[in-house]
Amino acid sequence: MRAALRWLRAQAFESTSASRRRRERLDGSCAAVLMYHRVLPRDVILRDHVEPGMYVTPETFSRHLMWLEEEFSVLPLHEIVARQGRGDPLPPRACAITFDDGWRDNLEHALPALERRGLSATIFVVTERVGTEGAFWPDEVCRRMGPLRLDRQRELVRSLGAGGGGDPVASVLDRLKQVSEAARLELLALLREQTASPANSGPELLDWADLAQLANAGIDIESHGATHAILTGLPDDVVERELRSARAQLLERGHGRRGLLAYPSGRHDKRIQAIAGRVGYAGAFTTEPGLWDAKSEPLALPRIGLHDDISRTRPEFLYRFPGSA
Repeated sequence: MRAALRWLRAQAFESTSASRRRRERLDGSCAAVLMYHRVLPRDVILRDHVEPGMYVTPETFSRHLMWLEEEFSVLPLHEIVARQGRGDPLPPRACAITFDDGWRDNLEHALPALERRGLSATIFVVTERVGTEGAFWPDEVCRRMGPLRLDRQRELVRSLGAGGGGDPVASVLDRLKQVSEAARLELLALLREQTASPANSGPELLDWADLAQLANAGIDIESHGATHAILTGLPDDVVERELRSARAQLLERGHGRRGLLAYPSGRHDKRIQAIAGRVGYAGAFTTEPGLWDAKSEPLALPRIGLHDDISRTRPEFLYRFPGSA
């Protein structure tokens, strides 16, 4: 029902001049930045209980690129950064494509689609996770809870002190994102005691050879922190170590030359922005929606998140991008 209502709303919006007027806001004075995470076939999504809101299928991603070419001017993110820094105008309907985390499927499924259309992207990677086994803790939560019956999921919500309303897995994820790093580790240990270990899905994150291949194909590799720790819950010295280490590791291997950062989980504040600037980042991106213009704070730039459930059709895509506000 919710999906049908979402489609009807997008269809009605696209049938009016409001949709065209929204795209015309990108008049050369501002840009829109898309945010993706994973590009995965449907069978893998179901098998691995992939977190909702974190993926598009290869078919959806290919359609997105087609619609972008039809309606927008797709530029490399670093070109928009450079033009905005110089105060130069952008082409009308300027936008860029980004991915967070550094998933291997970005190489397997996103790159071929980008290459078919001659488009570039920026991938923000977690440097200490490059080439390592396993995924991230939200993925572990989904894989441990996803196969369980609803009543058992709700028991886990209660035992972990999460909110009782809505989807149980989403409630646990939200709870774990709100607590300190130490508390999160304790809650994850409790979850592991009460659930079965998920099957090993093999290497899921890009390694340094993969990143070199992507870079040779014109993909920029930039920073998503060293460990993906939520920075706002850390003291200054640890935040600085996270950001400085990630930048140094990338530069050592010929990446990170644009000095760009995507905050892990999008979490940031003025303190984190100041540290990012001190470490040497020229631009940092959030998960907050909006358009990026000359008035935007360079260390708190907006992006527009897209995932499969809200953007499979052209009206839904254009309702979300370049933003529904």
